[in-house]
Formats: sequence, structure tokens, C-alpha cells
Amino acid sequence: MTSQCPILLFGMPRSGTTWIGKIFDSHPETLYRHEPDTEQALRDLPLMAGAKGSAQDREYLTSYLSMVARMRAERVAAKQPIFPKSYRSGLGTSLHRVSAAASKVAGRGGVSLPVLGSAAPPASHDYRLVWKSIESMGRLGMILWALPDARSIQILRHPCGYVNSVLRGESSNQFTHSGASEDYELLDMLCRTAPAVRRELTLGKLKAMNPDERLAWRWVIFNEFAAEQAAPTGRNELLYYEELCSAPAEVTRRLFEFCGLSWNSQTEQFLEASTGSQKDGYYSVVKNPMDSAWKWRTQLNESAQARVLTIMRQSQLAQPYFDAHAWARKDS
Repeated sequence: MTSQCPILLFGMPRSGTTWIGKIFDSHPETLYRHEPDTEQALRDLPLMAGAKGSAQDREYLTSYLSMVARMRAERVAAKQPIFPKSYRSGLGTSLHRVSAAASKVAGRGGVSLPVLGSAAPPASHDYRLVWKSIESMGRLGMILWALPDARSIQILRHPCGYVNSVLRGESSNQFTHSGASEDYELLDMLCRTAPAVRRELTLGKLKAMNPDERLAWRWVIFNEFAAEQAAPTGRNELLYYEELCSAPAEVTRRLFEFCGLSWNSQTEQFLEASTGSQKDGYYSVVKNPMDSAWKWRTQLNESAQARVLTIMRQSQLAQPYFDAHAWARKDS
């Protein structure tokens, strides 16, 4: 166990990344950082980076990772629940919990407070840094290249589930940014990547589509680009959210083994607690997992589903959803 072997949990927004992040946070030997690259942007790297960079890129990312371990901002270090850690005393855990709650209250009033008790452990303690991101999937290949000991899990959710969740969030004003389907600056950037070029996708073609189709292509291009750029490292694991929802403990054991983490009772208890009841908050991590995974079937209209499925069929990454896997079918 070493702090130099980070675990990257990268995925698109509304793909179950927060729940998966807290699953890894529940391990007593991890130091979890929630979307640090949203709090402190990776300004020296393009959003869609190559599979390899320069010596300067590697130095920048190594330095950034050290900064992530030290970050104590509310967004990064106060995500609930707060778990006991093997490298932290009971008093330290209590301090983290109280300070996290205080920082959230202060944040609503526009005051930024550091989250006490959340700092990286001393050098004498082994730990694993977990970096959860919805911003940097297009940088995944380069980050893995720059951090040769890192392991990554690329999280994919059914495109219909992703589209439905994004549209639902936008309609209820859950986001501070403009509509994802109309982010034409980003869509133009995606059109310059290999997955879009080989399909002859252009910004003009995307603008002529329905919002759900633009979001579906966003899913395809982002995920294919990340998987292709990360593939040469051999250290990126694809995780289908619905597979985890169908067998949380079994799949988590496999992911932990891939990342070099031991199984433990604290994670087992969190999985039971987070899947055994339902809280309806948009960002809640306590949900019936199979209901959460497949609710788009009743919330996304049939014409939108048909358009998204047509696009899905053109991506190899989406093919498991058309196979007869048990996890890809909701129980009747």
C-alpha cells in the first residue's frame, strides 16, 4: 500500500460516479477526493488530451496529484458520509465529520472553510489516493501515462439513463451551467477526435439533431476516446454501472482486487446501507440500485429512447446493453 498508487474513478456526469466514489471512500485505507479537478481545474492540459504527453506534462500532473492529496475544500473533502480510516484516530474522524458539516453550512452563506481532519496522513502511514472525476475523462490516457502506478476505472452508464438524468436535471435547474446538449464549444472539440472523425460527425450535423441525440453522441465520443487513449497502458477497467447495481458486493470485490485493495467489513456495511433503502435527492447515494439504473425506461419518452438506441448500436462500448446479460435487463 502506498500513496504513490492513485486510483482514478472517471466517468461522465450522471453516471453513478458519486456512489462508486463513496464505495471506494468506505475502504479504511483510502484518501478520497471528490472532483478536485472541478474545484481546481487542470488548466495546463487540454480537455481532450492524447495518450502521451511531454516531460513537462508528466511533471505538471505529478505536482497536481500531490496538491489533490492536500486539498481540503468543501466540495472535495466534505462529501457525506464520512468514514473512519485506519490512519486517523476516532477523534480525527469526529473532527472531519463536524468540520465537513460546518463547511457546508458556511458555503451556503458564501463563506469558504477548509475541512479539518481531511488532510492526507503523515508519510509514515500508507494510504491510497482516490480521485473521482467527471471533468477529465478526455485526459484519462495522458494521466495514466504520466502516473505509471495508477489504476483507473472508467464508469459507463446506459446512454438512455445518462440522457434521461441530464435532461431531468436541467429541467429542474440542478446545474449551474448551461444545457449540456447545447454546449457547442465542447461538441466542436469532440468533433475533432478520432471517434467523431471516422464517423464524419461535424458540428453542423450535431446542431441539426435533437438534444437527446447530441447527448447520446457526447456519450459515445467521450467514452470511446477515453477507452482508446487509456488502452495502451493496460491499467484501465471498464465498469458498467448497471452491472454494479445488479451485484454490488460481487462487482466491488472485483474492482478492489483490480486496484489492489483488500475486502473489508466497512465497505460491506456501506453497500448494504446504501442499497437497502431509498432517498429521492437528485445527488443521493442511498438508492435502490436497480430502480436507479433502469428508471429511464418510464421517464424518457419512447421516441427519445429509439433515437438514443439507434446511436448506441454504432458503438462497440454500448454493445453489452444489447446482449443477454442478466445485469442488462431489469427484472419484470
